[in-house]
Amino acid sequence: MVIEILSPSDPGYPPGLCDLEEPPPIHVIGEFPPGPSVAVVGTRRCTAYGLGLAESFGGVLAKAGWVTVSGLARGIDAASHRGCLDAGGMAVAVLGSGADVCYPAENRRLYDRIIANGGAIVSEYPPGTPPDRWRFPARNRLIAAMSGAVVVVEAAETGGALITARLAAEIGRSVFVVPGDVDRPASVGCNRLIKDGAHPVLGPRDMIEELELVLGPARSIEEGESSSLPSGGVAVDQLPTLWGVTISEALVKLARMELDGSARRDGDLVIPG
Repeated sequence: MVIEILSPSDPGYPPGLCDLEEPPPIHVIGEFPPGPSVAVVGTRRCTAYGLGLAESFGGVLAKAGWVTVSGLARGIDAASHRGCLDAGGMAVAVLGSGADVCYPAENRRLYDRIIANGGAIVSEYPPGTPPDRWRFPARNRLIAAMSGAVVVVEAAETGGALITARLAAEIGRSVFVVPGDVDRPASVGCNRLIKDGAHPVLGPRDMIEELELVLGPARSIEEGESSSLPSGGVAVDQLPTLWGVTISEALVKLARMELDGSARRDGDLVIPG
């Protein structure tokens, strides 16, 4: 496993990191993909709905030709990486350990797929550095700086996603947030970010439209992509947010999908056919 060390003066050093007050040398496995990048972050203690949405976001970012950046953590981070890779996209994972230390170990397959698909594993820490808790807040500033924009899917009242969003805003990155139920713990941080001025996004299609204002035109996305469903299914009343449409439009889409066999209902749950 080859680990390259890049300093701010080196060719190939991510230019966004130079917006930090003290850009650090970084250790890299793999290659930095070309094109704009978007960070998708959120809590480890996410809901099934949040996981499905993060997967969808990673997928449409890949279809748009943009790179998905996240932290390879359990929950939202891993789901966004998975959605990106499943759609044939390229990703960058920024670790709070050495680049050669996959944490959590359960995401080893994602770690390997990111490299195999033309992406990169990045860390400012030397090889072999363990994933101590205090390293992760510092890691989050790299996620924010390497990205043209940050999307927060689910975030509790405290946690790394809020740190990433705050740091992103401080260096001039746009922050987009998925709103949630006011009494849902995984949405408290998101709703607070929106109250403080972050841009709400209401689904994958809406996210792409908002990001185009920041990153420029996306690659054409097939119409069917906006009708994708997470593998674990989703509640009917969550379809408008997932697809970024009205409830009437969502029900029409669902009816068409049921007719062509690409979706089926199990009570209030909609499952891919």
